[in-house]
Amino acid sequence: MTQLDSIPNQELVEEIQAINAIYEPDTITVTHSGSGSGLGSAQSNAASAGAGTLDLGVSRHEDDSARIGVTLHIPGQAHLSFRLGFASTYPETRPEVLGTASTAARGEGKVAVDVLEDIIQRTWQPGAVCLFDVISEAVEVFPVLNIGGLQEPPAAATTTTATEDGAEPDETQSGHLAAAGSSERGNATTKAPVDCLTSFSLRDAYGLDHPPDWTISDVLTEKKSVFVARAIRVKSLAQAQAFLDYLLSTDDKVAAATHNISAWRIKQSKESDPRTSTKPGSHGPETAETVIQDYDDDGETAAGGRLLHMMQLMDVWNVLVVVTRWFGRIHLGPARFKLINDAGRDALVKGGFTRGENTSASDKSKKKGKK
Repeated sequence: MTQLDSIPNQELVEEIQAINAIYEPDTITVTHSGSGSGLGSAQSNAASAGAGTLDLGVSRHEDDSARIGVTLHIPGQAHLSFRLGFASTYPETRPEVLGTASTAARGEGKVAVDVLEDIIQRTWQPGAVCLFDVISEAVEVFPVLNIGGLQEPPAAATTTTATEDGAEPDETQSGHLAAAGSSERGNATTKAPVDCLTSFSLRDAYGLDHPPDWTISDVLTEKKSVFVARAIRVKSLAQAQAFLDYLLSTDDKVAAATHNISAWRIKQSKESDPRTSTKPGSHGPETAETVIQDYDDDGETAAGGRLLHMMQLMDVWNVLVVVTRWFGRIHLGPARFKLINDAGRDALVKGGFTRGENTSASDKSKKKGKK
């Protein structure tokens, strides 16, 4: 029996499995299962790993033996980890920060705990698992605050990853939208996150004024495969390509995933030259609308087309959707297509991109003219 098998909270088990599949296998380790079988040695070993630890010695739970204890290692931070406690009622109950398991320097513990508690308080919603969102924010915040010491170098992406069809992924199957980002995947150790770009500004590197503000779906897990979708509003195909290039170049775990399936639907307006107009009596420029909709399977045959079809049924426009899949080496068969679409739909709904909130400027002007 593994540590996870002894945890009575299935939602927490699935969340830990998903996070350890996305990040490192030991990102979250269980120190107390909450079933009466404590794992004290694991906790004490974690506590002695760093230069300093902090034990807050407080708990909202009357019975500590019923609390599920874990150690959370912040990805990219070699010497920063926390001890967290979960009630059996999680996610209805907010996780507790019990202290640090390791820090890079003495004196960092209290500040680090305060930062993580603030992230959890802002992220957690009753009834919704929150660890993925907490970690996503923590990996950005702690380096900025210079907490945890030097960052670990990113792990190189695996070049021979098994796929659902049992074959190695073929980069030539990727569509034109991901082509620019594929060269960045080859050597993950040379990729620099946006805050480390010294030679080029964000505009020089990607043609962007600011980093993309993705809407991220809930994490879906099925037989060790993990699915996460992102959605963002776009104005042009060039902007969609820039957003995808940025994602693959700056997020190592996404770049190393088995598949990044994407689909986009865009309405671009373009003013025509009045001198070439064929309309009688036309004296000014006319606005023509170009429709662009396409997809990229990224090696997951037929997945992109299904994702685009779902977007068409939802009548969403001017949106790019990217569904990332980490293959768990257990074949899912056709069920994987439903999971891909479910993740994509969740991101679209969370971002407010569904019908009624996503019409183009020309559509709005037409509606305004109707009485």
